[in-house]
This record gives sequence, C-alpha cells and structure tokens, in this order.
Amino acid sequence: RVKPIDIEVDVLTNGYWPSQNVPPCTLPIPVQGAINKFSTFYLEKHTGRKLSWQSSAGSAEIRATFGSSPFRRHDLCVSTYQMCILVLFNDRNTMTLGQIRSATQIPDMELRRHLISLCTPKHKILKKGSKGKAIASDEDTFTYNPDYTSKFKRVRIPLVSLKETNPHKTSTAAAEASAESAGSSAVPASVEEDRRHLVEASIVRVMKARKALHHNDLIAEVSKQLSVRFVPSPQFIKKRIESLIEREYLERAKDDRRLYNYMA
Repeated sequence: RVKPIDIEVDVLTNGYWPSQNVPPCTLPIPVQGAINKFSTFYLEKHTGRKLSWQSSAGSAEIRATFGSSPFRRHDLCVSTYQMCILVLFNDRNTMTLGQIRSATQIPDMELRRHLISLCTPKHKILKKGSKGKAIASDEDTFTYNPDYTSKFKRVRIPLVSLKETNPHKTSTAAAEASAESAGSSAVPASVEEDRRHLVEASIVRVMKARKALHHNDLIAEVSKQLSVRFVPSPQFIKKRIESLIEREYLERAKDDRRLYNYMA
C-alpha cells in the first residue's frame, strides 16, 4: 500500500519574491498527486491566482532502506532533485545518466551536481561507474549502494559545488562572464541566470525578515544561506543588491549608504 505524502508549501507572491526561470522537473507520481490536491484546494479558495511550482528550490525527507536482514533505515534530508533521482532506484538498481535525465527532466548541470553529491565517500548512496569526480558521459552508470551506513538515523546529504561537478571543463564564453560570476569556475550562461535568481531570492528573504541591514551583514547572511548550493562572491551579491534597489525591492538609508531597508 502506498503511504500518503506529506507536503509543506510556501506560497510566495511574484511581486515580492523574485522567481527562478527554471522549468519544473518530473516529480514522482505520489508527490505530484499531493501537489495536485493542494493546487485544487488553494485555487478554490483564491480565484484568479496561478501557482508556479519551483521544484529547483525545494527539499525533501525520505526514508531509505539499506542492506539485508536486519535492514538499516535512514531518513535522508535531500533536495527535491535528489529525491526525484533516488525514487527511480525503487524500480531498478542501476541507471545511466541519460536514463535519469530522461526520467526526471532535471537540467544537465544540476543533474550532474546532485548525482555526484549522492556518490561522495561520506554519503555514497549511489555508486558511480566511472572513476574520478566528474561524470564521463550519458552512458556513465549509477548503482544503488546497499552497503551504505551511517551512525545517524537522520542524515543530511549536502550538495557539492559546481566546481566539483566538472573540474576539468573550461569555457571561454563563460570565463568572460565570470566578472559577474558567483564563483571562480566558468559556468554556462543558464547556470549564471539560475544563480542570479537564487541570490536575489535569498536577499529578499533575509531583508523581509530583518527589515534593515548593513551591507556586510547582508553579504554574510546571504552567503550563509546559499552555502549548501554554491558560494557567491561578495561582488556577485552586490550586483544583485543593486538590481533589487533599481527594481524597488530595497532602498538605501538616506543617512547611511551602506544600510539597506526592505520596501514592503
């Protein structure tokens, strides 16, 4: 019998929360069913509104079983993308990168990053077929690891940095854009765009809670919030702050140019 799915939804308005232009991934059927039920309930209560699901910014907690009798059970705290990947291994033990991409529709760079995060020495939930940190090709295989164990019942699986996803790949075009890059590694333009949205959303989230904050404190708060996904440079965050000021999400204090106020 399929157990019910519990979901927690943060409903944010576009006017006060910069959205990400990332297409939603293919969610597991039980999760999608729970989302459909919430959408029906919400839209019946609020006519004329539209829900746009941001699966790239979600998280999940799933119970995984490892080994044989006696079984070991761990509650894995993962991103929504990692959840979508792991659920596929309920039906088969081994899948290729190409098969996982087709089944989940997760953007390629993010898919590689989330897969590698599930194959690290400390959290080897999956075993990667090729040697080295990088994923070799679409034919590279990933296999469920029944030998995984942890001394903790509840285990948080952190994300590796994009730099670790493909450390040998360089791009002249991306390097030219690195002046506004969140990190030192060259990344595709689509990833840069995703990072801009993530940083802006984090800035708004911090300022909405704090109302007023000095520049250095805001930089520190945003860097801390995003550290599990990537490490934005202070220059990158500053550019996003300037953009939000121009769009009237924030304003500078009249008597202190380094103090920002949230504009509700």
